Amino acid sequence: MGVFYRRHVCRLDPWPDCLNRMVDKLTKYPEVYNTMNGPSEFHVIGVIKDWGYCGPTGEIQVPTLVVSGRYDEATPAIAETVHRGIPGSEWVLFENSAHMPHLEETERYLQVVTDFLDRLEPRM
Repeated sequence: MGVFYRRHVCRLDPWPDCLNRMVDKLTKYPEVYNTMNGPSEFHVIGVIKDWGYCGPTGEIQVPTLVVSGRYDEATPAIAETVHRGIPGSEWVLFENSAHMPHLEETERYLQVVTDFLDRLEPRM
């Protein structure tokens, strides 16, 4: 699992302290993750094992920003499908990120979110 996580969750080496703290908490308190997912990304036996969202994304009528990483476990094909399903949505692919562009490409991520929000409500 470590190889998968370092390829598709966070490609930074070493991982940032905030991510390590989250993993430590998840290890210490696994009840929610195990109930929902199961023991790992590769052994999904939790309540979401049969879940897949192919619902009415076209009904979303608010500005939507879809972000994903080139190496994301939620692949660019998945993000593109979500983007195409939401009218008027914007999709930004972070070329040097996996699942956590907010950690892997922090400056660009913050700029993308800021620009998106500024387009919605320009600063005075």
